[in-house]
Amino acid sequence: MSKNKQVLFVLWLTLFLNILVSSIKIIVGLLTGIGSILADGYHSLADASSNIIGLFTMKIAQKPIDEDHAYGHQRYETLATLFIVALLSYLGIEVFFKSIESFQNPSFSRPELLTLLLMIFTFGVNIFVATYENIAGKKLKSTLLIADSKHTLSDIYISAGVLINLLLITFLNAPLWLDAVTSLLVAMIIFKTAYGIFKESSHELTDAVAIEPQLITEIVLKNPRVFSIHKIRSRKSGSQVFIDFHVKSDPNMPLVDAHNLSHDLEDELRAVFGNDLGVIIHVEPEGYSYKKRD
Repeated sequence: MSKNKQVLFVLWLTLFLNILVSSIKIIVGLLTGIGSILADGYHSLADASSNIIGLFTMKIAQKPIDEDHAYGHQRYETLATLFIVALLSYLGIEVFFKSIESFQNPSFSRPELLTLLLMIFTFGVNIFVATYENIAGKKLKSTLLIADSKHTLSDIYISAGVLINLLLITFLNAPLWLDAVTSLLVAMIIFKTAYGIFKESSHELTDAVAIEPQLITEIVLKNPRVFSIHKIRSRKSGSQVFIDFHVKSDPNMPLVDAHNLSHDLEDELRAVFGNDLGVIIHVEPEGYSYKKRD
């Protein structure tokens, strides 16, 4: 199975589970009037929405290189994470204002045993989805899956807080306004998650350094035919990383040997950073400085 098909499988599975979880939470929240459960359900619905966006984006990201996209379409995968940020921000605002309203006028009865059991079930599903998606994202080197797993991970914290809130109200007779406080904490977690995903995605979209130059230098200088290295650059695009640099070598080296040196360095770098690495190497003669001709 190809990498894209594996990513699609993960997205379809998590989509089904997120829809199941969000449906349970929203229905329970509406029936009981418990704001924290409803807020948790909205957040889980955002998980499902981000899966749908991911599935749509993967159809574009897997397209081959064409005349308009010489580096491929992988960056569409990163672009999709910004939609996840927008969804989180919107739902965070919704949860915030609903919690303020609930704090001023709490209007629900104490939760029953069935409500608690359903929340425990959805909590277990959240843990499975976040763990599974994070492991798959790192294995497949998918920016989208890793970002989405972080989104789902925040859902675990939220569900845990909501569950503790319900247990306190049910068994320790805690005040009903505790539900509104929990909802406010949910909103803060949503905003924090959105910022974290945005920060990571913006680094890629603005071509921030993808690999520390020192790491590249150490690998390249192990080759005895390389005298020095400079002008090192790197950037990330989806699951791919592109680097380019200049090396100085023997000025009497035949062109064929210079060509072979470039390929050897590419292989040495890919052995460390993976086969998705794109490498461009400019070989220069030691002791010679290029002078522009008139």
